[in-house]
Amino acid sequence: MARFEDEFTDVLFQKRENDIRHPGYESEMTFYHLIAQGRMKDMKEYRKSTPAFNAKERGVLSDDPIKNTMYHFVAMASLISRICISNGMEPEIAYEMSDVFIRRADKARSKEEIDATREVMIEAFTSEMGKRRNINVKSSQIILCLDYINDHLHDNISVTDLAEYVKLNETYLSKLFKKEMKCSISEHIRSQKVEEAKSLLRFSDKTSIEIATDLGFTSHSYFISVFKKEAGMTPREYRNENFRKF
Repeated sequence: MARFEDEFTDVLFQKRENDIRHPGYESEMTFYHLIAQGRMKDMKEYRKSTPAFNAKERGVLSDDPIKNTMYHFVAMASLISRICISNGMEPEIAYEMSDVFIRRADKARSKEEIDATREVMIEAFTSEMGKRRNINVKSSQIILCLDYINDHLHDNISVTDLAEYVKLNETYLSKLFKKEMKCSISEHIRSQKVEEAKSLLRFSDKTSIEIATDLGFTSHSYFISVFKKEAGMTPREYRNENFRKF
């Protein structure tokens, strides 16, 4: 059996020669973050627009194509379940969902069957996390508002936009939102934008200024002020403590 050092050196050389790379850490963590936030639309769009998720190979774990696909499936199932737990899913639910999908994949007899099971698993976890986000909300209009806000965090969102979207009077919508969410619409939007900013500070290399611009804050100083109020520290301090940590 070849020494690990020799085999590892050879694999790195072959990958460099053939320009084969694993998906970037930032790309993967953005993908998992969207699942954990229950953002089905954004997750699907991100996968379509990100080359890493269109790659046929994500590293060779076995020379057997079916085993290789299965090993990647198990790794993804483990990561998704644990990231969902860290974002509020009950551990037993997450572990059981992961186990069920791994058993399904284990019965597959082709790469295509495993890939199909993977797609169902990704959407199932995303859907479950989306339900938890709205678990205490009763009215369909507020659920629609929350989904709209979640899908437009990088835009400027107004009460007028939401009222038109759910076809309600602005005043009535504001009162209904406050009653069910225990905060105003603007407070919720700010809170969600800060949560998105936290994710970008943890998993991307974007500067604080770039993040503030991307999330539609009127100025960098205002972004810092809002972030500190919500998170209890500045964006710089948050990144220093949390960069690329689960």
